[in-house]
Amino acid sequence: MTIRSLFMPITEPAPDGKIKGAARKVPNRRDRRKLATRQALLDATLALLASRSIDALSVDEIAMRADVGKGTFYNYFADKDALERELASQIRVRMETEIWRTNEGVSDPAERIARAFCCVLRFCLGAPEQAAALARLVPHATDPAARINSGVRRDAAEGMTRGRIVATSEDAVVACVMGVFTAGVNRVLDLPAGRVREFAHGVGTILLHGLGLKSAEAKRIMRDAIEAILPRQ
Repeated sequence: MTIRSLFMPITEPAPDGKIKGAARKVPNRRDRRKLATRQALLDATLALLASRSIDALSVDEIAMRADVGKGTFYNYFADKDALERELASQIRVRMETEIWRTNEGVSDPAERIARAFCCVLRFCLGAPEQAAALARLVPHATDPAARINSGVRRDAAEGMTRGRIVATSEDAVVACVMGVFTAGVNRVLDLPAGRVREFAHGVGTILLHGLGLKSAEAKRIMRDAIEAILPRQ
């Protein structure tokens, strides 16, 4: 997945699980130039975030990387915080959409968590720059109340209700799952691609077993999720 494809217009999963997306007006030449300039600023920031945090970047540096004047930056974003919010939102929506599509038709909460983990790792393999940026842009990913964790929270609630997940609270499940996901992203960004499937199986099995599944079942679910989602290298 290229930087450009990350920000192509997409449809989002609605709360009822259906894809939503209204027809868009075809932009004229002036609108296309404005969209291209805005995109250049987002792409420039994304590229710079591969090696540094957003706090370490300056508006001057972002504008220079995008090949526009500093004043042009402020025609599109009120400040760096506004750009950061939009960039984080776009990456988050892309990730959530990919996970939703991966889990479409899967009803078991434990399987959904396993498949979501594999989806996140696949994202790291295909778009390491974006994955690194996401980690930098969403520093509170393990916060159970964070918006990015709403899907995990739903799976946690359903899993506990159905007895598939054993935990003292939804917060504990979300914190555990997102902690493993975050650690997985950081590790996979440093791993050779050929070792990712083995890593995913080991860590994913521990996660599912810790959530209350028997070891054999946890291994099976992770093996099936890896075969369905993670590419062989």
